[in-house]
Amino acid sequence: MTSLTVEPGPVHLLRIPTGDDLLGSLEEFVTANNITAAWISYLGAVQSASLRYYDQVAKEYCDFHIHQHLEVVSGTGNVSLLDGAPFIHTHAVLADSAGKAFGGHVNYGCEAWVIEARIEEYTGTAPMRTFDETTGLSIWEID
Repeated sequence: MTSLTVEPGPVHLLRIPTGDDLLGSLEEFVTANNITAAWISYLGAVQSASLRYYDQVAKEYCDFHIHQHLEVVSGTGNVSLLDGAPFIHTHAVLADSAGKAFGGHVNYGCEAWVIEARIEEYTGTAPMRTFDETTGLSIWEID
């Protein structure tokens, strides 16, 4: 196990308006505010969802879409650096009107109905993502 110690920085509270892309809006905010290390949490609802599942054997993402209104039961993620630019890695658990849950890696195309988000910045060295041969993913490189 490796670790990196960071200190808490500013906390930003956001509301993502109806019709905006969840991932795109978060990316726009962290880029505009030069946020390179942070933890993200959010809740609310989406009008439709675009998620991904990572197939560990094939080492590839499988995209799926849910074309219905869903509650965001829990959304969490982080910000780190990938190729020198801020990168958001976020997952969400979504529920339909019967309480059936869906979850996965949030992809472009999650259309917000209303999202309330919290981004807690960290100060110090930002974690950097590098390609990991074992998983086939770009993951935190922490010495």
